[in-house]
Amino acid sequence: MCMKTRARFRTLGCSRGIAALEFVMLAPVLLLLVFAIIVYSIYFTGLIGVRQAAAEGARAAVAGLSPAERTSLAEARARDVIDNYGSLLGGSSEPVITAEAGEVTGTFRVEVRYDMTGSPLMRYVPLVPLPSSELAASVTVTNGGY
Repeated sequence: MCMKTRARFRTLGCSRGIAALEFVMLAPVLLLLVFAIIVYSIYFTGLIGVRQAAAEGARAAVAGLSPAERTSLAEARARDVIDNYGSLLGGSSEPVITAEAGEVTGTFRVEVRYDMTGSPLMRYVPLVPLPSSELAASVTVTNGGY
């Protein structure tokens, strides 16, 4: 009886395989962290793309002489920028680009909205919580002159 008790205590003191056990417990957490970093980097790249589209559209609108020309220049340039980001955004929906005279006299406002609901990235929302799938940016510029 005494021999069985000693054998049990000897196996409790064994440290073989502890590294494997620690790996099994920590690996899923670390892999989820790496996966979340990748998913968020793609999301923020899309957000930067929408902001850049609004800024580029506003920058292009400055060259227009009339409100109609400013609107067409802004919408065309913003659409070009969004099209370049198409694969990262998912490309499943069309951007909503609003270019119009600003609330303050002598300004012009460009707003770009993009819905990423159809993006492959949004499949992982149950695994990694993401902010809203609606990306939006707005830029206001002056019409120019002094």
